[in-house]
Amino acid sequence: MSREVQYIGLDVDDKAFHGAIMATYGNEVMQFVCKPNIGALLKKLGSMKVEKEKLRICYEAGYLGFTLCREFRKNHIYCDVIAPSLIPDTRGKKVKTDRLDSVKLAQLYRSGLLTSVHVPSQEDEAERDLIRSRNFLMDQCRRLQKHILALIRRHGMHYKGETGKKRNWTITHIEWLETQSGKLTDSNLQKNLCNLLHHYKQCTAQIDVYNEEIESMANSEKYKKKVKALVCYRGIKTQTAMTLITELGDIKRFSHPEKLTSYCGMDITEYSSGGKEKKYRMTKMGNKHIRTAVIESCQLACNAPRVGPDLRRRRQEIDPKMIDVADRCMKRLYKKGTRLLHENKIKNKVKTACAREMLGFIWESLRAVA
Repeated sequence: MSREVQYIGLDVDDKAFHGAIMATYGNEVMQFVCKPNIGALLKKLGSMKVEKEKLRICYEAGYLGFTLCREFRKNHIYCDVIAPSLIPDTRGKKVKTDRLDSVKLAQLYRSGLLTSVHVPSQEDEAERDLIRSRNFLMDQCRRLQKHILALIRRHGMHYKGETGKKRNWTITHIEWLETQSGKLTDSNLQKNLCNLLHHYKQCTAQIDVYNEEIESMANSEKYKKKVKALVCYRGIKTQTAMTLITELGDIKRFSHPEKLTSYCGMDITEYSSGGKEKKYRMTKMGNKHIRTAVIESCQLACNAPRVGPDLRRRRQEIDPKMIDVADRCMKRLYKKGTRLLHENKIKNKVKTACAREMLGFIWESLRAVA
């Protein structure tokens, strides 16, 4: 058995690593359990007395990310990270344990039925996580804004009604909130509002720090050309461009825009049979960060093609070929969006359809500068 290639399926969690080993031929399965760390796992594999070059290890993408895979590769052991959503399932089997999951992985891996995911470098993953953390803080800040507005409204304070202003969370609005907190007679309410405003200021200050870091990253040699290729699109600025670039990684992985669409989970669910064609919503079985960024970029897709002052400024010193791709995208989205709106389609569905079209143009732009 030691002369054959050994296929190992790993089921990883915080309590223990469960492994199943199968040779190239035969149905014999060897199983093991070890502590949930790379040192214990390497020690267990070393006790098998099998050449490292003959080991083929796989585990599902999950909370561990790619750290385990990188450690294996540093030790010259082949490892794949498997896409969980693409693992074949057997209907009728209702028993699921860590031990059985590892055996199933080993069997499917040996048969070539598993789909591996792209493993980014540690530097690329750190840069991607920086932008994800900034987006996480943005979501927290928006939730905090809603909470503060609901709090003051329940206690009879209404900024727009009292001042006649139309926009919240401007400098004037924040000063008004601080003034109102000083006038409150209830000590508990006053403390609550002051603490929330203090937390909000801290959150926005931290977001500004992240924005500066991302701007600096966007101006580096690694990302400069790619960012310039995307910021000439209407609806895409530096933050969105960096989100798309870091999440996509090497664009050459996608030989066709359809593969990029599928990677983002924006392909259409279809269940056609018996000569009947049935298509539903998008699958959402893909990268949600790209999906969110590109849909938000299409908020103005149905507006007439126009190059405003801000877009004109972003297009300075950019290759005319990149601008031509962005203009073709703007005209295409306007044509598609207006047609769907005239067919009485829901506005959010129209934006999603336009975002799917936009992905193809983004693919073209990034391929041109890759």
